[in-house]
Amino acid sequence: MLVLDPLKRALVGEISSDNNQIPNTTTRISQDSRGVIQLPSGDEISSTTANIDHIKNRYGQQIYINTYPQYDPNVSYHGYDLSRDISEYQFGANNGHNQQNTTNRPVPAPRKTHSNYSSESELVKSKNGREQWSGRFDFFFSSLGYAVGFGAVWRFPYLCYRNGGGVFLIPYITLLFLLGIPLFYLEVNLGQFTSQGPVQCWRMAPIFKGLGISMSLMSFFLTVYYAMLLAYSILYLILSFRSKLEWTTCGSWASANCTDDFSTFVMRCNYENTYKDPNGRCYTWTDQGLTQIGWWDVQSRIQYRKPVLPTDDYFNNYILNKSPGMGFISTMEWPLVLCLLAAWVLVFICLCRGIKTSGKVVYFTAVFPYVILLILGIRGWTLPGMSRGIYFYMKPDLSRLADQRVWNDAANQIFFVLSVAYGGLITLSSYNKFTRSTLGNALVISITNVLTSIFAGFVIFAYLGYLSYMTGQEVQDVVSEGPGLAFIVYPYAVTTLPGAPFWSILFFFMLILLGLDSVFASVETIVVVITDQIHGLRRYNTLVILVVCIAMFALGLLLCTDAGIYWITFLDQFTGSYPAFVIGLLECICIAYIYGSNRFRADLIAMLGSKDYGVRLYRIFQICWLFITPMLIIALIIFTSINYPSLKLGRYNFPSWSYKLGWGLTGLILSGIVFYAIYAIIYLLLVKRNSWRALISPEQKWGPLLEQNRKKVSYYYGRQQGALVSLFDRLTKRTSSRDTLARSKSIDTSINEKEESISTTRPPSRIGSESAV
Repeated sequence: MLVLDPLKRALVGEISSDNNQIPNTTTRISQDSRGVIQLPSGDEISSTTANIDHIKNRYGQQIYINTYPQYDPNVSYHGYDLSRDISEYQFGANNGHNQQNTTNRPVPAPRKTHSNYSSESELVKSKNGREQWSGRFDFFFSSLGYAVGFGAVWRFPYLCYRNGGGVFLIPYITLLFLLGIPLFYLEVNLGQFTSQGPVQCWRMAPIFKGLGISMSLMSFFLTVYYAMLLAYSILYLILSFRSKLEWTTCGSWASANCTDDFSTFVMRCNYENTYKDPNGRCYTWTDQGLTQIGWWDVQSRIQYRKPVLPTDDYFNNYILNKSPGMGFISTMEWPLVLCLLAAWVLVFICLCRGIKTSGKVVYFTAVFPYVILLILGIRGWTLPGMSRGIYFYMKPDLSRLADQRVWNDAANQIFFVLSVAYGGLITLSSYNKFTRSTLGNALVISITNVLTSIFAGFVIFAYLGYLSYMTGQEVQDVVSEGPGLAFIVYPYAVTTLPGAPFWSILFFFMLILLGLDSVFASVETIVVVITDQIHGLRRYNTLVILVVCIAMFALGLLLCTDAGIYWITFLDQFTGSYPAFVIGLLECICIAYIYGSNRFRADLIAMLGSKDYGVRLYRIFQICWLFITPMLIIALIIFTSINYPSLKLGRYNFPSWSYKLGWGLTGLILSGIVFYAIYAIIYLLLVKRNSWRALISPEQKWGPLLEQNRKKVSYYYGRQQGALVSLFDRLTKRTSSRDTLARSKSIDTSINEKEESISTTRPPSRIGSESAV
């Protein structure tokens, strides 16, 4: 066995310096037919080491070489395990005696590490400072949990409820295949190929590295209000530990319209001594005259006093203590503050050990929600009137397709629920092994995510149909729309189950798991962006995570006020949409038109092999990146800009200053792209004196992170296959050739003019004069 380590180089005499070298002795290391290294005998070693005990290296540092090779646990030996390799050494002619003396010495056991990685992953981390997934399905479940979060169970139902039910599914599924899956596949391959975070993965075109900064900013604000939803779930979980749920009936926190008994909501009014008034009221005859005893007409009853569910009042009046508007901030809800603190402490504990901990947690957190949703669904599908909600959910109102807000919300939900353009997918895939297939994960995670959203819609609309049956209202009028829909309908759903507190505990525990999955990846994205830019901070990764969590907790205190739900709606509207559209558009332009889609295909072949199904179907994704996806995003940006949807929460219209603040937040998120582009122009063109091609040409460090993977890819720096770059080069060459031709013509003209001026000033020659005579 060949052992290439400092011990062998020292014994052979290969350690040298600039001024003095290790003397060449007659002792040599041989190798037998089995490949076992033969070391000299003990006398030869002692005579050899006597001459080299005090050799200095090129840096003037003293080199000490032991007589007998021993394992030093404080030395890394470049990743080699000497406690394993030392048994292969055989010492000289007197092998038995010397080997016995050497191998019988106590060799320290390998250092124990609290890690779940394989030895290959440990080696990668020690050399490059980056981790890898230890399990085969870590990336799959982490990405599934990151994508299938609150977006599927909390956000999709209220967007579908707001946009007319089933009609929302048409643009949602259409944009999944034209926007979501192509961008999902792009980001997963980019992260796995480079093994870098959202900033350094764009080294193919340095001017685009600001995309990673904008992604991290968008993830930052997303995580701030995601953690607040996590705090709501923690508070509901704590309140579920009692014999009877408080929101089952109307309590002291209830409004005048709170209704918990719908059996007396309307009556037949056909009994003896009763009178049906045309206004919808039911009267009875008494000694004092007519006395109202109820309502016989549902619509008149609703117009007089619209019923409100106890869960609706409980969430708005007790949990939130909601103020009249966004600018009315008067109190801090301390139970929410403590729950938010608990949420961030839980996130920090799971992330401080790195992906080796969070990668295992998601095995449970990504699967358990499906079990709870299935239990709630079975109960909801057996309730009377559930068909009303399912009918509303599945029957599309095709006239709503002309409303651009439906398409905008569908595209926004695709970006949100698949988490494309947020940087999390690039971060999670950067921990993959280099040769892992990506197409299967991209398709399964994307389609499973959308199916989960649709399945959650079947669950929640079954209960909406039941409420419509009980109250006599239309499905779209049962509860108020908004981000709190999930915290109104789902808590009511668990009250219909026998043993409601038990199911309430399981449901809100499920919501906590959903929130944790998404927050894990978002925080990891922000930390990776910071540590990739400042490599020295990788040693203090836990401290960086702590600082990020504290910063987000401090900003989330605004959401713990009595106006917090308005700010959550505000952040949900402005952190996605425009920034996500712009980032997705620039991703397609960078890969397809700047770097070159054919070059990216060659990278995938080097990474996955030519027989991979993703490489075989690459032309489909190439067409999407070149034409379909960019055109759709541009259309969405244009139509949204022309008629930007108004921001509402129930009947409350947000003030005009909130729109200005929202556009300022959008500009802040996109400022990462702009400011880094300006920095790249100043640094590369003005400071380094490079040509403009340096802005869109790959850096020397572009490519796979590990050296053995870089050998699979051949790069020609400065030569691009992007369509825009090729077109610009052609125009530049034509312009330069025209300038050269014009310059040569001007030089010829000036030469002719000088010759003419010289000929006119020169006196006539004698021959010319005689000939003239």
